[in-house]
Amino acid sequence: MRKQKWLLFLIGVLTFGCFAFIVVPILNIFVSVNPESLESTLKDGEVWNAIFTTLKGAIFSTILGLIIGVPTSYFLSTVDFRGKSFLESLLNLPIVIPHVAVGIILLKLLSQNSTLGKFFSHFGIHFVDTIYGIIVAMCFVSISYTITSSLLGFRSINKELIWTARSLGASPFQVLRFVVLPLAFPYILRGAILSFARSISEVGALLIIAYYPITAPILMYERFEDYGLKASTPIAVLMMLISFLIFIILLSISYRSERKSA
Repeated sequence: MRKQKWLLFLIGVLTFGCFAFIVVPILNIFVSVNPESLESTLKDGEVWNAIFTTLKGAIFSTILGLIIGVPTSYFLSTVDFRGKSFLESLLNLPIVIPHVAVGIILLKLLSQNSTLGKFFSHFGIHFVDTIYGIIVAMCFVSISYTITSSLLGFRSINKELIWTARSLGASPFQVLRFVVLPLAFPYILRGAILSFARSISEVGALLIIAYYPITAPILMYERFEDYGLKASTPIAVLMMLISFLIFIILLSISYRSERKSA
């Protein structure tokens, strides 16, 4: 009995330490920010342009990730073949690749001198220092979250529900639309939220392939390099407030969808 109490106490201490490790640095930057600097940042057009560029890139990169990631997850959850585990591992590779290396990889692949870059240039699409480069870079570093979460969702569905729907005359498309997707939706949404959050925070890859149009994280880095911590802190606080607000809204939507599907 005494051992159990000590174990619970230890778990409680570690849990408190985990929360403190995350919350204390965030609270500290909010407390230490200069109100006058924050006010001038709120009036800074360059800051708001950078924030809008970041949100625009994150939204479109998340949509792109859903378009190509969800079908991939569904395919992997329904079809068995040799080497599937290896293929799933490859889809998680962007998480472990250093993001500066991601920028170099994408620049090598999509620059105007590359074969693929020349192909897209015929359609007026360029990736170096454009919003297209931002979207591709953000999608590359975040799509694994969408794929992994969607895959968990599809695999969590009771196969008997699918077999029952098919035995009652539902077509494969009807089963997908009315059974599979509604049940997997909370997982897909959670993956999209994580991908969106990861896209907002991207810096490394964008420094290489799409420094411009400038995003909020790069602007923070630029202000820090040029003017120091005092100039970059208000942007960090403003971006955290916006990100936190968006994240809370998206998570509330996710929780509601999970309750409906339960």
